[in-house]
Amino acid sequence: MPEIDYAYISENIANISRIQIRIYENKSCTGYYSATAFDPDPALPYLDRLLDAPVSISCHITPFYQYYGVIRHERHTMVIGPACQFQLTRSNARELMFLLGIDEKEKAHYQTLLQGITLMPLEIFLHLLCLVNYYISGEKKEITELSLFDFHDSIPTGLPASSQPQPPVPEPEDWLAVSHSTFEYEQQMLRFVKTGNLEGLRKLFANSSAGQPGKIADSYLRQLKNIFITCATTVSRAAIAGGLPVEEALSLSDRYIQHSEKHLYPDQIQNLQYHMVLDYATRIRNLVMGKQYSKSIQNIISYLQEHLTENVRTDDLCSLVSLSRSQLSARFKSETGFTITEYMYTLKIKKARDLLASTDKSLLEISTYLGFSSQGYFQNVFRRYTSMTPGDYRKYNRKGLSHQ
Repeated sequence: MPEIDYAYISENIANISRIQIRIYENKSCTGYYSATAFDPDPALPYLDRLLDAPVSISCHITPFYQYYGVIRHERHTMVIGPACQFQLTRSNARELMFLLGIDEKEKAHYQTLLQGITLMPLEIFLHLLCLVNYYISGEKKEITELSLFDFHDSIPTGLPASSQPQPPVPEPEDWLAVSHSTFEYEQQMLRFVKTGNLEGLRKLFANSSAGQPGKIADSYLRQLKNIFITCATTVSRAAIAGGLPVEEALSLSDRYIQHSEKHLYPDQIQNLQYHMVLDYATRIRNLVMGKQYSKSIQNIISYLQEHLTENVRTDDLCSLVSLSRSQLSARFKSETGFTITEYMYTLKIKKARDLLASTDKSLLEISTYLGFSSQGYFQNVFRRYTSMTPGDYRKYNRKGLSHQ
């Protein structure tokens, strides 16, 4: 059997897909192929876990909803990625650059590179992994056999394909002979999501038939998963139109799609889809009815979340919602119970806790990243909001003790 030319395969795939590929031999990098000159490699925070993947072919989802593929054959390992379904948000890009230690003067250039990461649906990326794996190993895999691992979790959420039960999936005899979904049903559902109308959704689901789509897959299970992906995309857009922050809506869509790919039974997919739609509608209802936030305050909160690591100017917030300083301060306090400064510090300290627990970044690095004027001031604010010093929080968290 001829020797596999990993360099040739990797270079051509990188040029076609614009996705980075790294070749490792016994965990030593022997090749790096990319149509874009990333320096440093955006995969650095994840390489140890990627190289320790317990199966021969797997997909890994980062906290920023980027995905990496790992294909291992004999003594070689290919790490493919990142790709993503949506462009990184401004705040996610800044956090990734912080983890990578990008120098301040290089951030604008590196953020441009991050915005150029290949956009690709997860399903297509999984098909790419299957194709490369077949070319290298001769092993045919279906995308439903691939293991998915989620960096959000402390342990992998995927299981090795060999250990997953693979029951026969019952397929209705007439699943191909179906009519297309009714346009009115879909539009009604999206209107209910946009307005947070939970009762309307429940009645719609209980009393109406959605119909069925035409053939969009070669199996019943794959058909349902493709429908799920389409539903997640359209419902997330309806939620954004209803006031849900863009980052929250798209991130939630990604997470639901990832979980749908792990299911093996049709009823699991259908149940997940039902709860996903209600989840989006509930979030809109909480925004509109529960907390009674006006559109102006929703816009302010979204802006604060997106500019978490920056020094936000009150004048910029006033311009955003066309209110004077006194009007904005009074309205924000009345609706949220916090001053704008208090709310911003709440967001910053929450992010600080995440970074203390999940990274080895120093207190100075974290305080600078989050826009505090000094490490001492950061420590004072952290203690005020958590009753602990940052150092103590990190120590207790690393011992497995959580401090809420």
